[in-house]
This record gives sequence, C-alpha cells and structure tokens, in this order.
Amino acid sequence: MTRPALCATLAAALLVGCPLPQPLPDYPEGQPVTPPRVVVDDTFRTVAFPQSVVRVPAGCPLEPVYPLRATLRDANTSETIVARWFVNYDLANQPTLTPEFEDPIVGAGDDAFDRETRTFEFPAYQYAPVGGSGATGTAGSLHVVELVVSNGFDPSADSPTAELPYRKPKLGFEVQVYRWVFLTVSPSPDDCTGQACVTCPPPPAVPAG
Repeated sequence: MTRPALCATLAAALLVGCPLPQPLPDYPEGQPVTPPRVVVDDTFRTVAFPQSVVRVPAGCPLEPVYPLRATLRDANTSETIVARWFVNYDLANQPTLTPEFEDPIVGAGDDAFDRETRTFEFPAYQYAPVGGSGATGTAGSLHVVELVVSNGFDPSADSPTAELPYRKPKLGFEVQVYRWVFLTVSPSPDDCTGQACVTCPPPPAVPAG
C-alpha cells in the first residue's frame, strides 16, 4: 500500500472510531527480558506508606485499613504487566500462597513508561499474623504485604502445589517485589501530636440533621 493510501486508511479508521492495532511486545531472542520495576521514590512518585515499618494501632473500635498502591516503570510500553498482591506469603501455610488480588495492567503502546497499580486495601485486623506473632489486632502482631510484578509469570506455577506458587517467572524473565511490614503497637496517648503518633481511625462522620 502506498503512503498516501495508508494515511487515508488510518484517517478513515480514526473518523469512525475504529481502534488501531497495538504493537506486540518485542523480546530479543536469547536476551534476558527487562522486567518492570516498582518506583519506590523518584522525588515525584513514591509508594504508599514508604516507611520501613508501618505501625498499626491495636484494639481500635474501627479497623485500620491501608490503601496500598505503587507506580511501575517499564521501557516496553506495549506489553502487559501483571501485579499480584500477597499477605503473609508462607510456603508452610498453603492458604497464603494464592494472591489476594491480581491486577493485569495493559500497556498503552505510547511514550508513557509509568503505570499505576490499582489500590489494594489492606484491612489490618483481618489476617492471622505471621508465625503466631500475636492475636490479630493486638500489640505485637506482624503482617507482611507483598506486591509482586512481572511481564512473564510462569503459568505452570499458578497452583498452590507448584515449586514457587504464583511467583515463578518464565525462563528469561524476572519478578520484582516490594514489601510492606505492618507491626501492631499500642496506640499513642490522646495528647500525642505529629506524624510519629499512632492513632486509631476517627469514627465516621454523623450526617447533619
């Protein structure tokens, strides 16, 4: 097809709202595939709750819930990234091996290298703590939430009985992991002020009238 004819065809497709085909991911044969990475902090973007340990107040009347999200950076803008969220992943505890939430993030095929995960809301009192580290919702209980991303998970490992369930990459691919550590502690005194205070969520607002 000549260049003028091709341009006319594309213009016609745009006029009728017909989506144009997106390019397929290009993986050089025999070369390792560059994985997406989690942007921890590049001055403009940070992960939610970037502190080393997130301190959760114990015994709150209203359960603390933490909205977790991250920006993923990938040089290949046409491929799909899969983000998987795990809570207290432990090979000795089969129920923890299945992702709590899976988020396929389709590439737009444009020049935008950054993509946002959907938010995973972590309810701090709803999971059994790691290794019996304390009763749920009491001081001393520990939880680990993991965001595991890849552009090539091995589908044969998508089973609780696999060697590394739901986290093994295809040959030549990699996974990237970011972890949040949640430690439940006694709440700060009522007169505590500042960012270091550990306080319970406020009660819901009462509608006026």
